[in-house]
Amino acid sequence: MKIAVIGAGAMGSLFASYLSKNNEVFLIDHSLEKIDKINKYGIEVVENDNSSHFYKVASYMYNENLPVADMIFLFVKSIKNLEVLENISHIISDKTILVSLQNGYGNDKDLEKFQDKKNLVIGSTTHGSTLLSYGKIFHAGSGLTFLGENDFNKKSLDLVKSILFACGFDLEISQNIEKLMIEKLFINIGINAITALADKENSCIYKNSYAKKISKLLVFEACQVFNLYGYGFNKEEIFNRVIETSKKTGKNTSSMRADLLKKKESEIDKINKVIIDKARAKNVSCPYNEAITLLIKAKEGEI
Repeated sequence: MKIAVIGAGAMGSLFASYLSKNNEVFLIDHSLEKIDKINKYGIEVVENDNSSHFYKVASYMYNENLPVADMIFLFVKSIKNLEVLENISHIISDKTILVSLQNGYGNDKDLEKFQDKKNLVIGSTTHGSTLLSYGKIFHAGSGLTFLGENDFNKKSLDLVKSILFACGFDLEISQNIEKLMIEKLFINIGINAITALADKENSCIYKNSYAKKISKLLVFEACQVFNLYGYGFNKEEIFNRVIETSKKTGKNTSSMRADLLKKKESEIDKINKVIIDKARAKNVSCPYNEAITLLIKAKEGEI
């Protein structure tokens, strides 16, 4: 199977490495320095038990002459989806399966602009991965990878499932992936912006009483807003999952913290700002999510 992984960051490098065990995998990224280093030395994955494993994965820039892919995994920041998909449109055929396991809400709408629904698989993963340096990642925590099944994508889903399972990923299929994506959104809301502003690892959410308190306020508020749309999220249960995730990935650097440390634009618009937009549509306020979004935007303004 010819598989393209878009984005040679922490998660892209992790999945490219594992997928390369049984498939012809190539990475695509915008950074020539990153690409050159991976092509020269490969990808080193440091596991949670401190063992290291090396994987040889061919890596390319976006503008290189590349073959059409059978399957494409997107691991760029979700705010870049449309731009990136336009850049790689030459490797997407009418049979190419597009897979998104990204953070953020609404990624399916981005992918639908470039591929038929029957060839789209949207999901979520609880794996934690931190980029230590170009071509070297720390796999902070394993977990389940969820794949969404719908009325259109059964054939594509089965193929993605078999590919991931054969490479060692634990999977769960969901007929209600939207609910799972919203729950993942809540977890990101409870961790990402806080760790980015505090410049702390994920463990601060359960170790620091102040971080834990603002996390709870953000998550409760997000649940209340979504429940206005007919959902029945239990705020306490969702927040308990946030705490559990912060413990499982305690040594991990959240993607938003990593973005700010690298002086890059964050995914705040696809995470906390989603709550702001949905609250405004119902003519209600969400002061906690609005405040932390403004703080992240202010931090980005210093970049």
